[in-house]
Amino acid sequence: MKILKENIKGILAVLMLSISLSISATSKDTLNAVTMVSYEQGWLDRHGTLALKNNTQTDIHNVTYRITYLDMQGRALDYEEFSSEIEIAPGMTKKVDIAAYERGRNYSYYLSEAAYDRSHKFKIKFELIGYNISEEPTSETTSATDYFSLGLFAVSGLTIVIGLLIGVFAIGICVGMYILVAVMANRRNRNAALWVLVSLFATPLLAIIILLFLGEADYQNEDIIR
Repeated sequence: MKILKENIKGILAVLMLSISLSISATSKDTLNAVTMVSYEQGWLDRHGTLALKNNTQTDIHNVTYRITYLDMQGRALDYEEFSSEIEIAPGMTKKVDIAAYERGRNYSYYLSEAAYDRSHKFKIKFELIGYNISEEPTSETTSATDYFSLGLFAVSGLTIVIGLLIGVFAIGICVGMYILVAVMANRRNRNAALWVLVSLFATPLLAIIILLFLGEADYQNEDIIR
């Protein structure tokens, strides 16, 4: 019985060790799924060019990584995280551009072209954060909703503007009709204010028709409305 227990313990220990090694190997493979092959940045370059290799058996569509900038003694100067949309076939290498580091201060990668007596050379360290990271569907839905809301806002705003223009045009025509009544009354020797008042109680169109029918006022005929 004692020997059986010892055998079971030994088997369990071997299994635990195998699982641990498997997890460690998987983690290492994940970290090395995408590796940096080379980097280029001259002192006049606006962008640095990074060559990335796909070490997996699947296509890679995007990569998220951290670049740590080091001085020539290996001391960290700065770091920045990047997300690049890039298509890399299994086992293949592809280049991607990133923002140049300290371009305004003539910094250059230590293996690239440098400015004479004015350059600052640096090295970099590449760390993979993740790859083939899919976008959250909620963000896409939100974006679609935002675009739809903006579209509705634009349509409603255009409708309001058109409505205001139509209103101003209608008011202009209405005021113009009253002015026309006053002008017609004045030219026919009639009281312009009185006829504008008549058009307010009736309509400007009716007042115009009556003025056309009556013609010019006869000062000697007191029965004609002035």
